[in-house]
Amino acid sequence: MPTRSYLLKSVGLVTIIAAVGKVLGFGRESIIAAYFGASSTADVFFVASLIPTILFTALGSGLQAGVIPLYLEKKAENPLKANDFISLLGSFFMLVAAVMTLACVIFTKPLVMLVAPGFSDAELELTESLTRIMLPSLLFFTLSYMATGILNANKRFILPALTSTAQNTVIIVATVSFASPFGVEGLAWGFVFGAASQFLIQYPSLKRYNIRPIISFLPHGRQIVQTLYTFYPIIIAALAIQLNSVVDRIIATSLETGSVSALNYANRLLWLPLSIVLTPLITVLYPSIVERALISYNSFLGLTLRGVKSLVFLAIPFMIVMLISGNSLITLAFQRGAFDASATETTNTAFFFYSASLPFFALRDYLMNAFYALKKTKVAMYSCLFAVFLNVMLSWLLSRHLGVGGIAIASGISMLLQSLYLFCFLWHKADRRKDSAVFKDVLSEVGKLSIIGASIYGFVLWLHPLALTFPIIVEIVFVSVLVFGLYLALSMVFKVSGLQALSRFKSK
Repeated sequence: MPTRSYLLKSVGLVTIIAAVGKVLGFGRESIIAAYFGASSTADVFFVASLIPTILFTALGSGLQAGVIPLYLEKKAENPLKANDFISLLGSFFMLVAAVMTLACVIFTKPLVMLVAPGFSDAELELTESLTRIMLPSLLFFTLSYMATGILNANKRFILPALTSTAQNTVIIVATVSFASPFGVEGLAWGFVFGAASQFLIQYPSLKRYNIRPIISFLPHGRQIVQTLYTFYPIIIAALAIQLNSVVDRIIATSLETGSVSALNYANRLLWLPLSIVLTPLITVLYPSIVERALISYNSFLGLTLRGVKSLVFLAIPFMIVMLISGNSLITLAFQRGAFDASATETTNTAFFFYSASLPFFALRDYLMNAFYALKKTKVAMYSCLFAVFLNVMLSWLLSRHLGVGGIAIASGISMLLQSLYLFCFLWHKADRRKDSAVFKDVLSEVGKLSIIGASIYGFVLWLHPLALTFPIIVEIVFVSVLVFGLYLALSMVFKVSGLQALSRFKSK
């Protein structure tokens, strides 16, 4: 099992690589914004990318989350049989991805009309064309997520972490090279090539596990059915998570032009701290949480709750900076070329409310993984279905009055309630006599951090007009240094244990 130093080193390396990937991601979004702005063309591209994105996330995320527990369980029995099992599983899901791709190519038009009911005829026609271009990316994404699950299960995190860097680099090159001569279709082809690069960069490391294609599935029918029974809640949960994004964009198509793009840009900016700081911690911890779950619930719970405290501790200062300097961050990241001050204002409306929900986005993903480790996949699935239903109702209602801001608020509320539901389920399953103190410690920690965060937010917001007299980059640095400095100082004064929890991740 991994030592403390190994886990910390892995988190550090993945964080650095993720940071490079997100910088390139911002470069990608900035270039797209410069070429297409928050325009009708940009709206069409982001909606067209929804269908392949939904499909690959539902299939790929389910694979990545589901492969690790199954693979580690098989590997503990026989490593060679574990590789054979993964070969069978990967081949079967590639067949599923091929069938889904073909079906979507045939039924592209009704699918586009479903996800973009507010588009004009010309916009629907262009969306249909771009969707057909991007649909083959589902095959590459499926391969990539399968490879990521296998490598992460074997504690090999570097190449999977580089997939974002590879994809963003390819899309940047494609946009710069093809956007002018071929328009938005050049960007769509860049999306496909970027998807292929995610698998190709992992392939050299994957070869050592002797994963090979399997053509005949009939001799393995019983094993496939048993595996699908395990996987279907994970895939439905992943699909439900993506439906939140679909619902947001469907509703946004009925708002003012540029609303879909504004939601996309705001969401991309939100994922900067999630991808750089929070997701690496979740990724590296997941195999260890799976191993703890195989030992005992008490062992699993101790590591999981330390993760909860650390995620909340890390999320709050980033949330404060984004709430205060959101407009400046959007201006710095996107406002150039076709992306004007009006687009910045619309994007900031969504970004403010997304930012307020940052801790819940991180906790939802982390707790979902914890339930997959416990093999409580149906509980995770039901929580996602509940969150989707709530998001649909709230998005439709709040967008009527608050526009894109209402859609972001709805997402935040659904994330909060889903995270609370999953946390309470863990508490309910625990031994009340032995584990109640651990849960109370988590709640006490969150309470402390909330008070510290609210105090810092109020103080820095009061000083913010002074910072606005500086150039944008200086203002962002000033606010960030002030927020993080005060946060660390007050955390030490109030003896917050979140930072200590970060250094205590080890397997016993």
